[in-house]
Amino acid sequence: MNATKLIIFGVANIPIYFFVGCVFFNNWTEFWESVRFWLTPDILSAFRGEYWDDCLGEMKLVLWFGCCIACVVAEMHIFDKLFG
Repeated sequence: MNATKLIIFGVANIPIYFFVGCVFFNNWTEFWESVRFWLTPDILSAFRGEYWDDCLGEMKLVLWFGCCIACVVAEMHIFDKLFG
């Protein structure tokens, strides 16, 4: 039952993921640039002179993932407290 609830809450929160993404990223280009920085080794970014942009992009992406996961976990916890 927990896996089912996790999938249901994960899919139901898609609009929230977009809203939180708008808070962290100004546009889709900035989001995809953060993904590119996440996939690029830090040493390559340093040689290109983009090291601090890389760090900022990776931090935004990790915080976005964390906020999305925290939303699902918090909602599951509240649901279990109310209806469990």
